[in-house]
Amino acid sequence: MLNFFNHSKFEKEAADIQRRFNSFEESFIAFKRICEVHFDPINPQQVIAPGKLHRIKNQDSCCIWKVEMAVKNLKSNQSPRLWFALKGENLAFLCIKTHIDNYDNNEIDRIAELRINDIL
Repeated sequence: MLNFFNHSKFEKEAADIQRRFNSFEESFIAFKRICEVHFDPINPQQVIAPGKLHRIKNQDSCCIWKVEMAVKNLKSNQSPRLWFALKGENLAFLCIKTHIDNYDNNEIDRIAELRINDIL
């Protein structure tokens, strides 16, 4: 079983996305269930397609990932990108952005690396 944590700034970003996309919360809960299977510490099973999940960085026994999170009623190119870190049984959500916001991918990668020190 994984322990989930949210960075405080992630919570604000997620709340903004929830206001814009009503089905975000339901999709986020479903994504957590998928993570419990995919990143199970004892018996992991690949349920997230390799093309959707990208390893950003390994540091100090912690791995930062980025995933395209499916949200009901959104096209693939509108889906939020979610950065999270995994360390043992702890999974911390760090950042979330959508292409609608026209973010800089490299900048968000750096922000995720900084936020990991705050939470894990």
